Amino acid sequence: MKKYLLLLLIGYSASLQAQSPPFSKLWDIRFGGTYDDIITGFEQLPDSTFFLAGSSISGITGDKTEDNRDTSYNTPDFWILKAASDGPKLWDKTYGGSGSEELMDYVRTADGGYLLGGQTFSGISGDKTEPNWDPTLASNDYWIVKTDAAGNKQWDKRFGGTSFDILNSVNQTADGGYLLAGSSFSGISGDKTQANQGAWDYWLVKTNASGVKLWDRRFGGLEDDFATAACLTVDGGILVGGYSKSNPGGDKTQPCQGNWDYWVVKVNAQGNKVWDKTFGGNYTDWLFDMILVSDGGFLLGGQSFSEATGDKSEPNHDPTPAGSDYWMVRLDASGNKLWDRTFGGSEIDDISRLVELADGGFLISGESYSPADGNKTEPNLGIEQTWVVKTDSVGTFLWDKTIFTYGHDELGTAIPSGPDCFVVVNLTMADSGGYVSENMKGNGDFWMVKLCNTPNGISELQATADWKIYPNPSSGMIHLVASESEEAMITVTDYTGRIIHRLDQINVYSGEEITMDMSTFPNGIYLIRIMSSDGVETMKQLVLLK
Repeated sequence: MKKYLLLLLIGYSASLQAQSPPFSKLWDIRFGGTYDDIITGFEQLPDSTFFLAGSSISGITGDKTEDNRDTSYNTPDFWILKAASDGPKLWDKTYGGSGSEELMDYVRTADGGYLLGGQTFSGISGDKTEPNWDPTLASNDYWIVKTDAAGNKQWDKRFGGTSFDILNSVNQTADGGYLLAGSSFSGISGDKTQANQGAWDYWLVKTNASGVKLWDRRFGGLEDDFATAACLTVDGGILVGGYSKSNPGGDKTQPCQGNWDYWVVKVNAQGNKVWDKTFGGNYTDWLFDMILVSDGGFLLGGQSFSEATGDKSEPNHDPTPAGSDYWMVRLDASGNKLWDRTFGGSEIDDISRLVELADGGFLISGESYSPADGNKTEPNLGIEQTWVVKTDSVGTFLWDKTIFTYGHDELGTAIPSGPDCFVVVNLTMADSGGYVSENMKGNGDFWMVKLCNTPNGISELQATADWKIYPNPSSGMIHLVASESEEAMITVTDYTGRIIHRLDQINVYSGEEITMDMSTFPNGIYLIRIMSSDGVETMKQLVLLK
């Protein structure tokens, strides 16, 4: 048998505080019809079931049991579904009109139901009971749909002016009403009572428990300002955030640091502005998510192209403005910056979701085009993959995990799910391979996968290559044996996640051995990952020198 001799001469520097646990897949499942199905968000409910929400163009096909309200199948509707604790679908519901409806956010309500929010281009049709304020239907309005716990519609409401209005965030307030936050290009018209400050502005709408509007407020500078997220505050107000290219003027009090900056506006329970803050570097910084932290402060997350300038204390891992990294900014309750952290590789990386964990740390998830460099310890199998990062309470990097498929994945979000486990949902355009066990049902599907740091999971990526390694522990020479012929890539990492050797695109034959000399390594644990068309296997190798 042909053998490869790998002389690995790089030393080992163990740091259990920064180790990447060898997560294995417990199960995965995908949901979709024959056209596009785009996930927006999900959560695990108190009974351990899952609720998933997004948009769909599909008709009654695959997992979709209700027809698209646009029977030409050119525009999407809201699509929600409930899944069992181990993945299988329990029910699904579709809501829309004859035009385009895109679900952007939802909130589980105090009565166990859901408020779905997004944008609509439809007139009165399908599930939509109120006309758009633009009678030509060329521009969109906010649209909310209230359902019960089983997904049955109870009521719907539309809010907007005569131009474009995009709803991005919904929250339920302590009085049972709702706060809707998004962006508006409309002047005074329809439900909008204040003129724009510039072009696009933040627009906040407060309703009662039945969806009746109580008040609306506009916040903006003299140029474009887009609201992408909002969270309730401990004093009953709301923090609205997004990105702005405005300098001081209108409601904005601080200058822009670069092209676009994070911009957050604190609003009290009556809708009056309390303060605003701008955070950014010398290029573009886009805020996509933010959360209220247990101490009453906030965590902002998004995508940064900036260097270590302005409010950004760490450089990007791509030194050119072409690449972006995850950028987290931690604020106290008054909006003062406590710290910021940058995580990424040499390509495009952007945050979709932030979660505070029971240990005070944070789970950060989004999309990455980067190879295994910078903070990213695993290379992608496909074009763009979901990338999950765990930090401690002050943003120190602890570990990361790339969610492997052989395709293009977007809108990746992760939540904790039991001890040493997390669940990821994203929009995947991948056929089976990697962690994915089913082929595409349409052009893009909802996909959910559960991973655990436990021996009870399926071998990483359900790999069928079934490589063997011996001896383990080893005092020097180790042997990898392939059970079938294939093309593979092999990486060796230390327990800090640092890749210390890689073999790209080697051809092996069934029964062939690859011999590795680890006799120059200090005692410790190493991870050997073998990536092939069948998946990825991760094996621990213990080196104990004589």
